Amino acid sequence: MPNSLKLLFFSVLIVVAGCDKSSVSGSYWVYVSSFSDSTSTAGIGIYDWDPEQESLQLVKIDSTVKRSSYLSLDVKNLKLYSIDRTGIQSFNIEKETGLISMLNQTPHDEYNVGACYISLAENGRYLMIAYYGSGSVATYSIKNDGRIGSLISQVKHEGSGVNRERQEAAHAHMVVAVPSSALIAVTDLGMDKIFCYRISDSGVIDNTPVSMVNFPPGYGPRHLAFHPTKPYVYVLAELTGRVVAYQYDTEHGIGEQIADIEILPNGFTEFNKAADIHISNDGNYLYASNRGANSLAVCKIDQRNGAVELMETPSSGGEWPRAFAIDPSGDYILVANKRSHQLNILSRNKKTGRVEKIGEEQTISFPQCIRFLEKSE
Repeated sequence: MPNSLKLLFFSVLIVVAGCDKSSVSGSYWVYVSSFSDSTSTAGIGIYDWDPEQESLQLVKIDSTVKRSSYLSLDVKNLKLYSIDRTGIQSFNIEKETGLISMLNQTPHDEYNVGACYISLAENGRYLMIAYYGSGSVATYSIKNDGRIGSLISQVKHEGSGVNRERQEAAHAHMVVAVPSSALIAVTDLGMDKIFCYRISDSGVIDNTPVSMVNFPPGYGPRHLAFHPTKPYVYVLAELTGRVVAYQYDTEHGIGEQIADIEILPNGFTEFNKAADIHISNDGNYLYASNRGANSLAVCKIDQRNGAVELMETPSSGGEWPRAFAIDPSGDYILVANKRSHQLNILSRNKKTGRVEKIGEEQTISFPQCIRFLEKSE
């Protein structure tokens, strides 16, 4: 184990001098998943994040689940949900300390393989899971006490794409609720398609898609992000390092394409896999990470028509930025650089959208998904 990782046995504190952030208020628990067989630095990392002090402190590594690939947070009921190769786990959160304790776990259905994304329904009644290996999507019920219940519904995709190494079969990569609607959106990297399905309040998926968008061949749609106030959705292409924007509505799903831009650094031609995408709360800026280029694309969104303009591609601060998150204050971005085992802190200018690295810290092994919970809620 590298000496830097041994620091994980102690509290980690980052205090970085920076500009005044008068808009920042409150502090947060931060949950970070990791995917490793290591017994000492793998698990779900729990951090104390104080944006006013620009301070990130490791509280504990909970090693109940050592190979968590993604997390979903129920802020209202103080529950955390995780997936790994074997199943789905639910945890109770102790608000005063941020610590978690497992409630239960349930195995994946035998026909669903390679869980890669988990999200919570807007009504909090069920979980949605995308399975990369089997190209399927499934929903699981949530009991009143937060425990995971039974399998409710599932949809399996069949098809392939032009990239024979990565698109030899269907590969569902993300499933998320379409805002303020009875629809869910599913990206399928293997088929170069984006599906919208109607779903009931109890989590039953109608297998007939409301919309099915053909993504540009060979792009490989991975993750998407909905604009917070406009009818625009932005889809990240893992295989080409591009962002494609579409119009959508709450009845008919995703429709007309409105933009297609490259988000790689100028002149970069080496191997790359785009990873994560998020939009600022004001809807003015889009951010996307690239593994290989190890960069974070900063883009301006035109509020009039949804068009996107690439502004800059600064370093992610480490190697292989698999995931990142804009903190609730909007003044910072935390980046999980998986291969360098780092959480990097970027200061974000709300007016210009531009970012600047202000700190980094060795963290849990192979950090991945990041979730925030405000302490004062």
